[in-house]
Amino acid sequence: MPPWFETTLAIFAGIAAVFFFAKYRETAAALEESERMKYKLSKDLDRYRDVPQLRALRDGLTGEHSLPADDEGREHLLIRDSARKLVHITITRTAVPVSDGEVRYRTGGEERTLEELN
Repeated sequence: MPPWFETTLAIFAGIAAVFFFAKYRETAAALEESERMKYKLSKDLDRYRDVPQLRALRDGLTGEHSLPADDEGREHLLIRDSARKLVHITITRTAVPVSDGEVRYRTGGEERTLEELN
């Protein structure tokens, strides 16, 4: 085999190796990005999965819908915590509608204004 042919084969093999490793790195980066997006979207889905529960809790606490109540007048609900485990909450409710938009309360001897949850 002539030397120029061996040199040509070695050059083509080197070029093929460069393209192979470039494609490998590109694929690995795409897979890593895919895993990162899957994790991010999974967290977003967990947050949006809680929205119907939170709306039901809000409606139950504001009186638009009733929560299940026992004979002593306590209301009960099940809600999931951040670890997605069920938690039983018992509520004794005193709800007062707000007319002027400002509610003040005292804690630690200091009077504060209650902020609305967003």
